[in-house]
Amino acid sequence: MILLVNPQATRPANRRFPLSVMAVGAALPPHVTWEIVDGNLPDIDVLGEIHGHVARQAKVADPVTVIALSVMPGPQLVSAVPLSKALKRRYPNIPIVWGGNFGSLYPEPVLNAPYVDWLVRGQGEQTFVELLEVLAGERDPKTVAGLCFRQADGSHWKAPERAWLGPNDLPAPPYHKIDVEQYLRPTFLGRRTGVYQASIGCPYGCNFCGVISVYGRREKVETPARAAERLSYLVRNHGMDSLHFYDNNFFLNEQHARAIAEALKPLGVRWWCEARVDALERFSDDTWRALRAAGLTMVFCGAESGSNEVLAKMNKGTTTDQILKAAAKTREHGIIPEFSFVFGDPDEPESEIENTLAFIRQLKTVNPAMELISYFYTPTPQRKGTYGGVDALAGTPDTLEEWIEPQWVAWMTHADPDLPWMERRLKARVEDFELVLKSRFPSVHDKRTRKWGKVLGSLAARRRWARADYDNPRLLRLIRKWARIVPDDSQAYGHLRPESLETDAPWPPAEASTAAAPSAADAAPDQAPRALLVD
Repeated sequence: MILLVNPQATRPANRRFPLSVMAVGAALPPHVTWEIVDGNLPDIDVLGEIHGHVARQAKVADPVTVIALSVMPGPQLVSAVPLSKALKRRYPNIPIVWGGNFGSLYPEPVLNAPYVDWLVRGQGEQTFVELLEVLAGERDPKTVAGLCFRQADGSHWKAPERAWLGPNDLPAPPYHKIDVEQYLRPTFLGRRTGVYQASIGCPYGCNFCGVISVYGRREKVETPARAAERLSYLVRNHGMDSLHFYDNNFFLNEQHARAIAEALKPLGVRWWCEARVDALERFSDDTWRALRAAGLTMVFCGAESGSNEVLAKMNKGTTTDQILKAAAKTREHGIIPEFSFVFGDPDEPESEIENTLAFIRQLKTVNPAMELISYFYTPTPQRKGTYGGVDALAGTPDTLEEWIEPQWVAWMTHADPDLPWMERRLKARVEDFELVLKSRFPSVHDKRTRKWGKVLGSLAARRRWARADYDNPRLLRLIRKWARIVPDDSQAYGHLRPESLETDAPWPPAEASTAAAPSAADAAPDQAPRALLVD
């Protein structure tokens, strides 16, 4: 038996289908037995679950022969390292295999870890199948594309990458291997939101993006009819009413967008996707109406900067004018746009930040419904030149133990990368701006702030927003602290925003500070002291 493990990456209440390990399991030959262990499920003891499988299988003629983990950077890496250590201590003779984006981007630290035996880089389905042949003594490991390992002399073998397959060449997700009911969760879109990926890769060349590092400038797309057929299973059998598409670039072109609309409309689901502004601004009104009728409710766009010069340096291939036109189009057709911005130009961070903050205000005027997602630039390995000429690998850790230290977790999650050109005051400038904006205009995703807190925060931020005054919004911080149901964290799948995270536990948690909040914290907005209403 093969155990496919999805280490914890988020709060249990925010769990989503473990697509990576489901894809690997679906590709296994029929004679291979396998199970999924998902560390994101509520009340799960991952080690205990694995121990149980090993003990049960030892009593039959199908022992556990491989334990494979899919590992993303950030919180999931933090879970995977101690888990792998514990597994190797307990089962020294069972091979531990890693796959996923972290090892694909940073193979050396994984290969340096004595508790990881094999690393699968890039698209892992076929590589993992061939690794099983290696472990059975049927194949030379050096003949397997995408396979990496430590050689007897301690050196690292890193095979050339594998020619990868598109979704049309891969089997359907094996929903029968998971409890689907555990994964359909409430979001802004609906009460039973699922996730799906209908394409792999991205054909564009943004030189700050980790997708290119893994896939190159390539995209392979599932036919809309095939995707809709697979999704209809979840609608018919499990009542899925809404959907996040986890594609990096959902609309290949306008014709493809129309085909998607035609295929998805009969499902009757509301959905979210990611798209480029240069594609969206070119869509005809007929295409926009078709997408809206098919359930498109929110679209995420990488705007990245309010400076055309910086966009050119990023090799983004878009302009600020296209961003504004996309914002206007979404407003016209009743679709909420999410715009992400990457702060921290290595050459001129301060002027870039000020230009972008002013541009975001302009966007908010064009489409008041727009949502802001902000990141601090974190260099990642690139196949060609890196944004700002930064050597993405300089100074990154050589061991997994270093990678899971707090400063590197913040670096991986773009929360607070410790980079020389981003002074603390510049980070504070961005954070304060975002707090003022999101207080004045609460996010539709926000399930973490009590209703009275949203009303009070919006009133308190009104004057600051009107005056473009973002410096040190202490009152807004207090309101946010008092009204927050759960604390801030960065543990979110894909494009689930921190403010959308739910919780299974009350706030504050037992381990948090129990200092008493001011008595106004629990008052309704109209009962709050008048002095609190303006910052």
